[in-house]
Amino acid sequence: MPAEINDKFLVVITDLDGTMLDQQTYSYEQSLPAIEKLREAGIPLIFCSSKTAAESIPLQRELKLKQPFICESGGAIYLPQKYFPFPIAAMKPRRLLDVIEFGEKISDLRKALQETAQGCGATVKFFGRMTFNEIMFRTGLTLDQAIHARRREYDVAFFVDSGDEGTLLATLRARGLTVTKGDRFYHLTAGHDKGEAVKVLLDLYRRQHPSLVAIGLGNSSNDLPLLRETDIPVLVRNPDGNWNAEVTTHLPSVKRTDGIGPAGWREAIERLLDP
Repeated sequence: MPAEINDKFLVVITDLDGTMLDQQTYSYEQSLPAIEKLREAGIPLIFCSSKTAAESIPLQRELKLKQPFICESGGAIYLPQKYFPFPIAAMKPRRLLDVIEFGEKISDLRKALQETAQGCGATVKFFGRMTFNEIMFRTGLTLDQAIHARRREYDVAFFVDSGDEGTLLATLRARGLTVTKGDRFYHLTAGHDKGEAVKVLLDLYRRQHPSLVAIGLGNSSNDLPLLRETDIPVLVRNPDGNWNAEVTTHLPSVKRTDGIGPAGWREAIERLLDP
């Protein structure tokens, strides 16, 4: 391992679509060898994506992971029960997992989006107003995956159907809301982002492991707050052969993969573990 992470407690925090998962097929086939290396080494692999909890939990089970995850662009941290050996004031118990919430009610976010779009003369479409067939068409998800994807609690995934996109986004931000751009959709949240949730989770880990080194991986503008909170940020190359310009502009020291999507993700992990 490089000297900067040798003998340290490592945590890997990763975006999913377009990063650990293929952007079109959502397959982890190319990243799986590196996922298995992390699991065998006992290095926590933390999902931090715009996916819902309902989408993230089955993926964790498939990959035999038992770590926390961050869902809906930082809307909440879900943790296995008693994962940390100390009380967490902000944590709320749920049936199978505990949760730390950052987001507001999604009904309020949807109302703000609709009101703002109407005031700007724009029309928008978000998951709550899409049929399962439309979600499947726009994302390539299966029906079961589309059902899970629409179970959003903290983050409104939307696209602008018509009107002045720039004015709409600026007006939403002027209202104190956060708008970030993912691989397919804009994501509207109540002032939180991936970075806030990552910081809180890493602070919990550091209470146990002061020597912690966090590795962050992402591919889009939505991942910039995540990458800023990690010690070793890695930008995964996109299918068009480029790296996200917003990330490289605001985080010029970010490491970049040569490989695209999950192939680049695997490359980054293997380079760090076996340089």
